[in-house]
Amino acid sequence: MGINDYNKARHDGLREAHALQSRGESPMLPVLSELVPRLNAMAQVPLGVMQIATDQIAGTATKGRTTAFSRSFLPLLDPSSEFAIKWALLYDGVLADGLRQPIIALEYYNKYYVVEGNKRVSVMRRLGAPLIEADVTRVIPEYEDSERYRAYQAFLQFYEDTKLSHVILQHEGDYARLCALTGHTPGEKWTAEALFDFQSCFYRFTQAYEQSEAERAPMPAGNAFLIYLEVFGYADSVDKTPAEFKRDIERIRAEFAVAAANKPAALLGQPAEKQTLVTSVKSVLLRPARALRCGFLYNSSPDRSGWTYWHELGRAALDKAFGERVETTLRADVPAEQAQSVMEELLSDGCDVIFAASPVFLEACIRESAAHPQAKILNCSLLASYHNVRSYYLKIYEAKFILGAIAGAMADNNLIGYIADYPIYGTPASINAFALGAQMTNPRAQILLDWSTLPGHDPEAALRAQGASILSSRDIRAPQVASRAFGLYRQEGDDPVNLAVPVWNWARLYEGIVRSILIDAWSEEGAQNADRALSYYMGMSTDAIDVVCSSRVPQRLHRLVELLHERIRAGAFLPFVGPLRDQSGAERVSENVALTPQEIISMDYLAENVVGRLPACQELNDAARGLVTLQGVGKSAAPAQAAAKPGEAAEDPAP
Repeated sequence: MGINDYNKARHDGLREAHALQSRGESPMLPVLSELVPRLNAMAQVPLGVMQIATDQIAGTATKGRTTAFSRSFLPLLDPSSEFAIKWALLYDGVLADGLRQPIIALEYYNKYYVVEGNKRVSVMRRLGAPLIEADVTRVIPEYEDSERYRAYQAFLQFYEDTKLSHVILQHEGDYARLCALTGHTPGEKWTAEALFDFQSCFYRFTQAYEQSEAERAPMPAGNAFLIYLEVFGYADSVDKTPAEFKRDIERIRAEFAVAAANKPAALLGQPAEKQTLVTSVKSVLLRPARALRCGFLYNSSPDRSGWTYWHELGRAALDKAFGERVETTLRADVPAEQAQSVMEELLSDGCDVIFAASPVFLEACIRESAAHPQAKILNCSLLASYHNVRSYYLKIYEAKFILGAIAGAMADNNLIGYIADYPIYGTPASINAFALGAQMTNPRAQILLDWSTLPGHDPEAALRAQGASILSSRDIRAPQVASRAFGLYRQEGDDPVNLAVPVWNWARLYEGIVRSILIDAWSEEGAQNADRALSYYMGMSTDAIDVVCSSRVPQRLHRLVELLHERIRAGAFLPFVGPLRDQSGAERVSENVALTPQEIISMDYLAENVVGRLPACQELNDAARGLVTLQGVGKSAAPAQAAAKPGEAAEDPAP
């Protein structure tokens, strides 16, 4: 019987080798000693006998038997050879009694290379065995400045904590995300119970993923598992069956494609509005018999929060703009931990679209989009990396540049205070735009940076003590907040005197998105960006951002503000054009080079005339940490482990 199986395996091996050769690729097994010429000089650590995944066995340690196997360890030699007879006998023996002797292998960068036991690997792979026993020695890679090296170093820490060798993640930071998602921290030893639950869960997911994706899997199972946990959560996944995993995988297939493509989010300057004849006819034919229902989710109250107040004005504008074609409803003061259940209620009540108007709702949005793939769910945040949840935001940095120009011109002592809230995506861009604007009108201007989210700290008092004559603080004031310490202001005695404020016109964005849905352009935008996340990012060009000056700003400065506004609005003036240097004096942007919107959003440094720094997440108050964990500068997209408590929600996540 074994020789018949050998012939079938050899037939498949010859076919694989021919296919590889026709593509100009080597049909033979990779040889570690050829891939790594310094192999014998590198440090090696014996790991002992362990179970390893057969699909992680990449080749042989030395040249030896490479011509006997195809790239997938399928046999190639003539059926009458001694090799074929031994392969067939081993095949029959494994079927009868199992594999009795472990192979010997070297591990290098999470791949295994066989020192002894090539035929055993070939037979076990042919039988579809997922694991094989091996006596493993780890080859420690020499230092290199690469993501591969850094990711492997993280794997070594993960291995020390878990002794799991088959959970392979590709990118720097992935293992830290996995630990966070499963309730662990790097360096913490996992208990036997935690290891059992995790391995069982990971095996069932992998089984479902490989069956569901078959030959079209966009990424390895480890990274797919990471995305799955970010959407569905670990606690809710531990006891799922392979069938439940398979159902969920179908729902979030687009997220795997987006992550595998690793492309930056598609930043749309405005939602699609122009109708072709086809879309015009289609929108008439597909127009629903009832009004489009839009649900709005706020994490605070419009009366107490300027951030929420301006969003509420945008919601009210929808009712006026579309009349009977659109109905809106709102839920205010929703804690992040209750957001998913509130969204579920809105969808059950017939909402077609949900606008979750705070980054703290991102995790809930992701989970609800998986549960309701047909729903249109949007989150107000920057650089969300999910296809099924579109994000939206405004280019506040454009207004900040103009405010900085005003401040630079009016600062008597060249010292200007800037109070920021959260070190999240977009915040450094706003700070730097303000600093560059001030530098344009006053080359000696210095921006003294402070933070309102540091516990037990009064940033305004601290900045005044440093001599700041003009301050930029929270952009928006809520109706019930009496203080005038917002926007750009100058302190005169005990009273702030307002100079200018940015205007956030969310109505322009909300109206544009709803209009794109009504004309069926929403689905077209999604189809055109099937492997990218989508983010609406609107600014002065669409009148979504503006600046209003008080009469205390000199008339000639008024004229400069109007000129800058019109030039930015027309796209004729860009705030971020080099040269731009950071605080260390290093050139970040070369002369006459303009930053892309993606580069602006993801800035993680401060301009040379900024005095201050970006605080670490652990330095912030409890209310801020949840948001910064989600959207913090330089963070991977790990979900928050702690969200703001009710009553402590971020009033204004604007930069």
